[in-house]
Amino acid sequence: MSLRRVYLVILAVIALTAVGVGFYLRHHARATEKAVAECDTPAPPPKPATPPPKLPGFTVEASCGPGEAGKPAPTKK
Repeated sequence: MSLRRVYLVILAVIALTAVGVGFYLRHHARATEKAVAECDTPAPPPKPATPPPKLPGFTVEASCGPGEAGKPAPTKK
């Protein structure tokens, strides 16, 4: 094989790799966008070192984002 063919093969491999990475990143971005669009409430922040004060009438919604699982909001009876 001549040196020119080796360079063409290397260039083709690099081009195919770049195309494959582009398709993967595009697919990953679409999947992330879809998951974010279906989420109404962001994930709660991590728990602080000190607990927050107890406030009357304060409730937290259940979350659907990544992170710690939040407690579901209590229902009023």
